[in-house]
Formats: sequence, C-alpha cells, structure tokens
Amino acid sequence: MKSSKWMTGLLAVALVLALAPSSFAQVQLQLFNTPSAGEVTTNRNAQTSDPTSVGDGILVSGQLIANSPLTATAMILTFPGPITSSGACDGTWGGGCGALIPTGDPIQIQGASGLFAALTAVSTINYSKGTITITLPGSAANTLSGTFRLLGVRTDVNGLTAPLTASVSLSSSANNYIAPSVPTVNLISSVGAGIGSFTQSAPSTQTNNGTFLMFTNQVGSGFAHGTATLTLTEGFASAWRTSTDSSMTGNPIGQGSQIRLTISGIPSGVTVGVTTAAPTTNDKFATVTLSSASLSAPTSSSPNKNVTVISFTKESMTSVESIVLQLTLGGAPTSLTTGTMTATTTMYPLGTGLDATASPSQPTAVSQAVGYPVYAEADLGPVTIGTITAASTSLLIPYGVTTGAYDTGIAIANTTADPFGGASNGGATPAAGTLTFTLYPRSATGAGTPVTVTTSSTKIFGAGLSSDGTLAAGGTFTGLLGGDILPAAGQTAANGFFGYIFIQANFIDAHGAAYIFNGAGFTSSTPVLVVPNTQSTSRNTGGEALNN
Repeated sequence: MKSSKWMTGLLAVALVLALAPSSFAQVQLQLFNTPSAGEVTTNRNAQTSDPTSVGDGILVSGQLIANSPLTATAMILTFPGPITSSGACDGTWGGGCGALIPTGDPIQIQGASGLFAALTAVSTINYSKGTITITLPGSAANTLSGTFRLLGVRTDVNGLTAPLTASVSLSSSANNYIAPSVPTVNLISSVGAGIGSFTQSAPSTQTNNGTFLMFTNQVGSGFAHGTATLTLTEGFASAWRTSTDSSMTGNPIGQGSQIRLTISGIPSGVTVGVTTAAPTTNDKFATVTLSSASLSAPTSSSPNKNVTVISFTKESMTSVESIVLQLTLGGAPTSLTTGTMTATTTMYPLGTGLDATASPSQPTAVSQAVGYPVYAEADLGPVTIGTITAASTSLLIPYGVTTGAYDTGIAIANTTADPFGGASNGGATPAAGTLTFTLYPRSATGAGTPVTVTTSSTKIFGAGLSSDGTLAAGGTFTGLLGGDILPAAGQTAANGFFGYIFIQANFIDAHGAAYIFNGAGFTSSTPVLVVPNTQSTSRNTGGEALNN
C-alpha cells in the first residue's frame, strides 16, 4: 500500500515538471495610468493621462514568471471615443500613422526596456474605432521582464460621460503573454464644462461697471454710460490650459485652450474696447492675451470684427480661476436705433476630431488647421451688456390737483443745451423732443382711468413748444394741469383731478418743477422726480432711486 502511494506521488511530481514550461513560462501583463482628473466635456482632443505630470502615460509592465519562448502577440487598447492624435506606426495599416499630430507631442512609445527594448512605435491605429494595436515581441527563449510607456493618446469626449476607461485585450491567449488581471485602464476621472459661468458681474476686488447705456440721439460721440464688465469663471481647476499644459511630454502644442468672445448688436460706427482686469490680492485670475482689443460691427468682408479670442499664457492647474473683462464704448455712430448688445462665449477653436474627408477617417493637418486642441461649440449666453434706448427722460409728479380755484402749474426744461462744450467735453448733445403726459386720477373708490396726451404739430398747448410740438434744446414748457393739459387730453377740467402724473420727455436731461396754487395767495410746491431709465434699471427691484 505504501509503495503504491509513493509511486502515485512520484507520478504527480513528474507531471508538474513536464507541464512547467507551458504553464509557468509566461509574461504577466499589467497596465497602469494616472488618469486625467478632469477634461472639458466638448474637447475633441482630450488628454488621457494626468496633464500635470510631464511624461505621464499608460505604463505597460510585463513581469516574467519563468524563462519562456514567446510568440509575437497583438495587444489591443480600445478607447472610449475616436482617437484624435497620431504618430509613427511600424505597421502597414493605411491610416496615415506617419503624420505627427500634434507636432512635437504625438502618440509615441517611450522608456521601452528589457523584454520590450526594441519596441519603438505602435503597430496600427484605427482612429474612428478608437483602437491602438501594439505588437508585443516574440522570443525563442525570453529571460527578461520589461516595461514601456504609451504617451500622447488623445480622444474625442464630446457627448461622453465619465469616468472613462480603455479596455485591453490580446489577439491570442496561447502565446505565453497573460492578459492583465484587470482588463481596463482608467483614463479620465470626470468631464465638465470648460466655462463654469459667464455673467455681467465682477468679483468684490474689482470694479463692476455694469452695462452700456446709449440713447438714440447720441450720435457723433459720447454715451450715457460707456463702460461694462463681464466675468468668465473656469468650470473646474484644470479646464483652462496653456500650450505647455496641453502637452503630455512638455513640448508645447498648438495654442492650448482658448475662449471665443462674440459681441452682437454693436451699432455701426461704434467700437468696443476690451481689456482684462489686473488681479489684486487674493484674486485667482488666469493670465491671458486677446486676439483683438477693439471690436466693431461685422461686415460681409470682415465677419469676425466683433470677435476676440482669449489665449492663456499662465494659469493654475489646481485652482478655479476667472477672467474679468472691462469693456469701453468708443467711436462716433451716425445713427442709432433701439436694441441691445449681448455677449456669448465658448471654448475655442471649434472643429472635429477627425477629418471626415479622409478615407479612412483620421486626424490630419486639414482637420487641425484651426489649431489644437479643438472643441465642439457650446455657447454660453447671450448675456446683455448694453442697451440702446430711445432718448428720453421719465418724470414723476407724485401729486397734482385741479379743483375749484386750485390748479397745478408744471414747468419742464430741456437742458440738453448746456455750457459744457458739447459731448466731447462731457456736455449733452442738443436735441428737441415731444412731451407725453399720462395722468392717473383717483376715484371715490380707488383708482380711476388714466388718460394720455402727447404734444405734436396738432397738439400744442401751454407755452414754450415749437410749431411741430417739440420742446427745443434750451426751451422750457409751462402749462396748467386744469387750464392746458386736461383739456388737451379731452378731459373736462371742471370735473377735477386728484392723482399723480408721469411725463415722458422724448429727449434726455429733462428737469421740471411743479406747484399747487389757488390764485389768491396759496402756493405749495410738489416734487418733479426723475425716474431711472427702465431699460437698464427695473422698477420691480424694490430699490427705485428717484432724483430731483
């Protein structure tokens, strides 16, 4: 019995020894990568390794288990989207592998050692399918382990959700290479908006110049409010990158991240100057340059005159930063019509990851002619930065009365004629305009029906109006509520009036005075208040600031 057991054990040992060359004579593959913490969700050329670590890429390790014969084996990496960078290939697939895109930082193999020392390039790339094939070497009697690093792979993440991984597979499991125990490698931890917010605002450390305000009669030069402010805030800490930060080897590529700013509604003859605010203590501002510091209305021959492109020269990959833009109106419009000026913005330049005209599709110099990286368009805005409104002044008389012997006298001055030397010296542009009176009477039970009357060539009342019904620059209208204005509005003064009155002067810088009197020694002033322009200041805010 003992002899039989011994023979059985001996046979088992012999069987193990016989099987050892094929069972243990193998190379175990493992893949490692420090993923990019965040990529812009519209990026057609997203980096697939940590952009803050120069030389980072997918590390492939082959650990020798025992001396072994190896047969050349294809290792296939499948990325989550189209591959939008390229590099030299040692295979024969007709995908244009020899083009280096981006120049100076293409797909490449670095640091090949040991078993992989002779590996210099990937074998094939299928750009549209997002696969890279690397031929792992064969050897009649391998005694080495080895490593190499795959750098420069960029992928189109537009429309994808994170986390993003690449899958790893082998063309054969019988060539003594053992597939990774974890058949995926992490590439990108998260994706998010490149521009987190775009607002008409400013940080507390900067001056907020609000929005532009222009009146339709402000031709020639000079504006009611000629400055405005915009703030762009980064979507996440590493969304904005210089040309060096956009590289995986430290060699600057293309232009790095850019932002396009477009201003619409610029009137003909008007310019918008754009400058970046200088940071103060505790400001987290990126350092940028602008392709144009003066924007104007686009024309058929120059359709991008209202566009400036923001490029990054210095920024932080670990802090969320902002860009504060101060805008200034200039120029001399010959005519103005009511409207608004707005701004939109997007990550830039715009493009596709692959050149669809190539067969098969691939990243080529044609597809990247606009720059590198490129983005899908995702405009934020429009954000209102200015208003062009009718040249007018709104006045409010809180209380007017006409009853019995009592009446209300009203005077309106057109002060656009002034001693300040014209718009170039800060003075007003002289302009005539009509007057509109809207009367809101009270009734015995509350509010009565308002009535309106506008001066014209056929509606001239009171004193001081020109023959066309306008009040000339430097002129003063005077009239009585009961004796002039109510009759012009088709109302019988004898019925009396108690209430408030809005007066809209069709010119800027109107001012007024009013008084209640009885013609027998009683006189009491009643205020004539200037209402802020409702095109730029809503009366619904609860902070109406009336002025005399």
